[in-house]
Amino acid sequence: MSREAPASAGTVAGSSERRPLTVLFADIAGSTAIAERMDPEDWTAIVSQAFARMNATVTRYDGTIARLMGDGVLAFFGAPVAHEDDPLRAVRCGLDMARAVDELSAELNATEPIELKVRVGINTGPVVVGIVGTDSASEYTAMGDAVNVAARMQALARPGTVLVSGATHRFVAALVESVDVGPLDLKGKANAVQAYEVTGLKAGATGRGLSGIHAPMIGRDAQLGRLRELYAIARAGQGRVAAILGEPGIGKSRLLSEFRAEVERGDGSARWIEGRCLSYGQTLPYHLVLDVVRSVIGVSGSATEPEVREALERVLRELLGDSWAEPYAYLGHLLSIELDPEMQARLAALDIEAIKRYVSSLLQTVRAISTRGPVVLVFEDLHWADGASADALLSLLPLAADTPILSIMSSRADRDAVGWRLVSGARDLFGDALTEIRLDPLSSDQTRTLVANLLEIESLPSETRDHILAKAEGNPFFVEEVIRMLIERGAIQRSGDRWIATASVAGVEIPDTLQGLLLERIDRLPKESRRTLRVASVIGRQFGVTILERLLEARTT
Repeated sequence: MSREAPASAGTVAGSSERRPLTVLFADIAGSTAIAERMDPEDWTAIVSQAFARMNATVTRYDGTIARLMGDGVLAFFGAPVAHEDDPLRAVRCGLDMARAVDELSAELNATEPIELKVRVGINTGPVVVGIVGTDSASEYTAMGDAVNVAARMQALARPGTVLVSGATHRFVAALVESVDVGPLDLKGKANAVQAYEVTGLKAGATGRGLSGIHAPMIGRDAQLGRLRELYAIARAGQGRVAAILGEPGIGKSRLLSEFRAEVERGDGSARWIEGRCLSYGQTLPYHLVLDVVRSVIGVSGSATEPEVREALERVLRELLGDSWAEPYAYLGHLLSIELDPEMQARLAALDIEAIKRYVSSLLQTVRAISTRGPVVLVFEDLHWADGASADALLSLLPLAADTPILSIMSSRADRDAVGWRLVSGARDLFGDALTEIRLDPLSSDQTRTLVANLLEIESLPSETRDHILAKAEGNPFFVEEVIRMLIERGAIQRSGDRWIATASVAGVEIPDTLQGLLLERIDRLPKESRRTLRVASVIGRQFGVTILERLLEARTT
């Protein structure tokens, strides 16, 4: 949110708005005792180093540093600009903060015995954010109980750990490893607050789908059939390139998952290589390339350096024989593993030529894989790609001309995204040979079938089903999230093998899990468009455009 024109003395300095926010508090545990035995200037220098690392972590996840307080940091995720996964960004940030300060502590211990640990507390909830104060003294801040709970979480966290409230945990539960620490009595709170200590991230988790509930894919038979056709052509030696395009939650990942299952079930010689973009990855150079390389050598993003080093050498020796060493040096450098002096000597100066060596090493490796069987090479969520990866991976696509490789790109139809370069570059390279597979919203009948498959609908009242259909508007992810919310709130409960409605759902609101997705899109609109949208939201879901025009005119006069 941009600061508005200064107010006169004694008046507030800016406007405020209500929105969901994830709040992160972090401080250095035991700092008073440490500072007591140190010279103030030395302690100040250490705190500055800790702040530099903690603040860099917040910036990496596109959070907002709201305040530095003594030896602590207050950060917001979701304001002034929202992201669809702000709770997860905050949790990732907290874990990385703890790791960064541990590393700093280890460095300091080399010269002086000192143990630094951070305690991180995180909570999610509705707040009022904006610039408060007067023109002479103001700040961008958030007010509400959600901020207080985050502060209490931080105070109760063990040194070196991340403690999150139940309100945050429900957004990230499918994606993180955590320990249930039970309900905590917090100062100023009438009721205990459920808390969880997050210990790490789950490998390969996507957070999509309903736990314990699965339904066949609906309404995508034609698209899946087209992928089958392209794979058959590629398998015969004529490579193909496809782009799967659609709005958030429309089913791009599900389509890829179903296709992968078919390929791996029907062709033991096939190799699936996949790189997935991170939602905060546009500022992380080569993060998509790195994910592709990790997929090639069969390690996860959480693999240790020795595991990565062993896998890289083993795979390259097997694929390239005596020519393995130079690709190992370049891909190893890209993966940030420690190289021995002999390998270091193979590295050229890190200039544009070195960048080309990175790409050629990956190109050589993928080509070698394709000589052993068909390859499906997937670049997922390109709307979050970084420019360096998009440009580098464009060099891999010409492989499709004469090798058994099916390259698939998935993306939202966002032509302003940096990753769209890969889609447009593929179109320039292949013209009509680039197959675009567009996913549209499900029809009413298809959505009803999806709900029926998810909930064994025989016992579900028709009005409950109709409310789900109205809220979801043909988006499979929205269907799942509305159902998830109804289950969490007890409006739908399972009784044996049947689902029953236990309360009226006429007042169902948009699930919290979708608010971030919608806010992110709203925050990207021009200022005047956001103003129009806010006025329209007051009128209701449907209205005549003349009513909106009159209200907008009234606000400007």
